[in-house]
Amino acid sequence: KHLPWIYTKKDNPKSLLNLARSSDQGLRCLGVKQLSKHHDWEDYQYRNIAQALDTRTMIGLARSQDVDPRFFLPMPKAPPSKVWLEDEYRTLISSLQNEDLDKCLKHFATKALQLGNNADERDSLFSFGGTGLEFAKSVSSVPEERVEIVCLQALASHSADFRCCQNIIKMGGVQLLQQTYTKRHKSIVIRRQIAKTLGNLSVHQCFHEEIIRAGWVTVLSRWISSSDLTLSLHAARTLANLDTDFVSCTYEDGVYLIHPIYREKESINADIVFVHGLLGGPFKTWRQQDRKGPGADKSSDGTESVKKGTYTFCWPKDWLAKDCGNIRILSVEYDTDLSTWNANCPFETEKRGLTVRASSILQKLKKADIGSRPIIWVGHSMGGLLIKQILSIADDTPGLDNIVNNTVGVLFYSTPHRGSSLAHLSNQASLIVAPTVEVKEMGRDSPMLRRLHKDFQQLVMEHGIPCLSFGELEKTQIRTPKLKMLIVPPESSDPGIGEFHAIKTSHLNICKPWDRDSELYTETLKFIRRCLLQGRIENILKAGMTFKDSDR
Repeated sequence: KHLPWIYTKKDNPKSLLNLARSSDQGLRCLGVKQLSKHHDWEDYQYRNIAQALDTRTMIGLARSQDVDPRFFLPMPKAPPSKVWLEDEYRTLISSLQNEDLDKCLKHFATKALQLGNNADERDSLFSFGGTGLEFAKSVSSVPEERVEIVCLQALASHSADFRCCQNIIKMGGVQLLQQTYTKRHKSIVIRRQIAKTLGNLSVHQCFHEEIIRAGWVTVLSRWISSSDLTLSLHAARTLANLDTDFVSCTYEDGVYLIHPIYREKESINADIVFVHGLLGGPFKTWRQQDRKGPGADKSSDGTESVKKGTYTFCWPKDWLAKDCGNIRILSVEYDTDLSTWNANCPFETEKRGLTVRASSILQKLKKADIGSRPIIWVGHSMGGLLIKQILSIADDTPGLDNIVNNTVGVLFYSTPHRGSSLAHLSNQASLIVAPTVEVKEMGRDSPMLRRLHKDFQQLVMEHGIPCLSFGELEKTQIRTPKLKMLIVPPESSDPGIGEFHAIKTSHLNICKPWDRDSELYTETLKFIRRCLLQGRIENILKAGMTFKDSDR
């Protein structure tokens, strides 16, 4: 056998493929890396490799940046359907129902089945996640496609349940997704929902073979480099779960890998976890501040600026990852609403409380290997309260104390430590009809918030955790132009711990820097770098090592 370094010097496809199939995990990764660098072979050489690829190598190539698409065989043709796609979805969703299924899943299924059965309703819109307005803007004008989207959203919701996943596989759900993609491959909404469903299926290794055999790795290898952030990160999550040869953790529903989405040779030294707030999202909350459009006071979505390379839809991914090396960035997703009238599911009141949400997120983050290295937490508004609750639960739970012990920094953007003006006004003056649990919990001087903050202060003092907080100084428009308020005034956003900066911006923009030179971003970056250095020092001390002169 040749020495490994000889293989890396060769341009022979077979030699590199043999290296990628090595029994040694390190050599396999080296082989995949060298294969992925080649873009100048003949078509037949790529075709030969594609036909000979084993599963591990194929997934490794799919998670390699700028890989040549000729390494992957086309997705196999899905078996032709004898009935309408919506009828197949209706049959599949019906098969997922059982007596002890989550009430919300039953609710979603009922809505999807009603929409699919009633031809008169095919022009209506029903949204599983996000507001109806956002959903309406994103769907096609074709009624048949709208029904398929609603069914796909219901399927994606069910795929978060393991028993439903088993039935989805058993009933040919992966093949049904193939048929849908073949028919609607131009629809970004459908592609996102398919990728989300595949991501949920990929959580369980027993379903990996089914996903791979259906040819989804080929499609995911394209989606991961998509300019559509949501599609890209859904694909990144799925491929990371499939890549068991390189990734030792699992990204469950609601936990997204923001960086690195590709295989990286550098080791990960710290984790940064972003938690959005009320009505926020794992991606949209962390975009750059919107630019003004040509009309007066009209905001632009930044599309033109993106084309010019001057705007980012996710500053943690595009800025922070470049400014701080050797980090992993995760973003957490959970569903929120202001009013129970608008809630996606009317039966999930008990799930919306801060403690229950925090416990669920904590368990998912534990499976994503949070706690094995230094952690920096970043929260906007209610997200900051969730972070405090997560740390409180972890501190009191045997086996989870490493999450607190490894926390080296917490960053708050307008977190209502002492309550929110919006929640207070809603509770007192019915500004919001039928406010949700999360709104009620953020009432001014809430006993629950006082207890939570007292516990957090004690935890920070005991563990010496640095904190940085930002507060808003500009009022946010509520409902009508006449009603404006500070959603979280400085007396509530200032936790009385660590540094506090009051910024002349609104509640929505407090976590959206204008650019990389803005005070918001420069202070954030400075704080994170200090925390990363502290984490590195603590790791060295824990390992019983001392600094060398060159490291000082």
